[in-house]
Amino acid sequence: MNQANRFFADKHYEPFAEEMAPILIGWHLQTPENAGSLLRLAANVGCRLVLFVKDEAEAVFKTTKMKYVAGGAYDQVDWLFCRTEELLRHIPDQYTFVALETVPGSKNLLRTKLPDKMALMVGSERSGLPEGIKLPGQIDVHIPMLGPVKSMNVSHAAAVCLFEWMRQHKHLIL
Repeated sequence: MNQANRFFADKHYEPFAEEMAPILIGWHLQTPENAGSLLRLAANVGCRLVLFVKDEAEAVFKTTKMKYVAGGAYDQVDWLFCRTEELLRHIPDQYTFVALETVPGSKNLLRTKLPDKMALMVGSERSGLPEGIKLPGQIDVHIPMLGPVKSMNVSHAAAVCLFEWMRQHKHLIL
């Protein structure tokens, strides 16, 4: 048993009910390592689903690299590849899309009330979310960057947002 497993052996945090758990959407990710990191994060937080949006022209990742980075989380969370036109059919109607992106008009994540049922969208490592993506009810948020570097790895940024969502909804996990 590793140190983390020993630590959490006597701590019992109830997972979110499936109808409440966040959904994580990675758009046009470039590396299977980042996809694996998102799967691991999704399993840590208890996401109900992870979607990797890829268009037909894009290569689908070799899942062996994703699995290596995700570790045991690879089989612990539901995930799939889908095309842009298929995305909406995988998201329940009650969910609100939250785009984590540095775009004009985006709100400071730490000052924004996140929805109870969140479908968090993160974009590619190079170009972020595709230009013009605006889904029904979408909220655009950014992470305030105080230092000289103004970007984060996609999985780190997703972690900041998902754990802020958990903090805001702490009444659900006490």
